[in-house]
Amino acid sequence: MYLKNDNKTKDLVTYNDDGTIEVESVSLITKIQKKHFKKGEFFMQSKLLNKLILKNNYTLPEIKTLLALTNRIDFNNRIKTFRQSDIAEEIGSSQPNVSKALKTLLVDKIIYKDNLDYYFNDKYIKGAGN
Repeated sequence: MYLKNDNKTKDLVTYNDDGTIEVESVSLITKIQKKHFKKGEFFMQSKLLNKLILKNNYTLPEIKTLLALTNRIDFNNRIKTFRQSDIAEEIGSSQPNVSKALKTLLVDKIIYKDNLDYYFNDKYIKGAGN
């Protein structure tokens, strides 16, 4: 990933796993000094995620589950260990709704599971300082 400069906008160029290139125009980039943030303190979200959520008409529990998971982002885009019942309580929903939401997020490849750990797909969300 790199930025191509001109006077008014910058192009964010990303190379996909299949070798294709995606270019997204960015009108504002904020320079962040690392010393002000701890690792895992914030994340960046791609517009691709917004488009996917709108296109697939995600339910409120699915969106709230996704937001609750972003609060748990850790190093290397790992989602800190959680219990579905804790997420359900946090978002004011039921454990079966959270389970269904997790399945949707897995099917849409927003998150993926490796052994017992969940991770965000960095195509959609990237934790800062990772």
